[in-house]
Amino acid sequence: MGAIVLGNALELWRVPITWTPYFVALFYLGLSISVTPIYLVTWRLARRFRWRGLAVFMCIVAIIGPPRDYLHALKFPSWMVFAPGVAAIVGDAVAYIGIVAIGHAVMRLVAGPAREDRLRNKS
Repeated sequence: MGAIVLGNALELWRVPITWTPYFVALFYLGLSISVTPIYLVTWRLARRFRWRGLAVFMCIVAIIGPPRDYLHALKFPSWMVFAPGVAAIVGDAVAYIGIVAIGHAVMRLVAGPAREDRLRNKS
């Protein structure tokens, strides 16, 4: 939600937000369902490849995310409109990196380092 609000404020994109309890609850429910697999992948990558795997994954997400959002914006212009120029693309890529980094950091804070997972194969 913060990335959407910041992008709207910086006029990188326009996403209409209705600040009703129903919309916010539905937004967070959809977001939590859609990002959970991403954080499970980052957990496994951090466990296997440490910080380098996580960095590569964030670069991949930054490359794949903006074209995905642009396609959605073209198909559903009432949901999202991007500003012209490179700044909107860079802002969207940074938002994707932030979503992955913050989510992984929260997961690490709650569960501890991935390499110290008690279910990890020690061999």
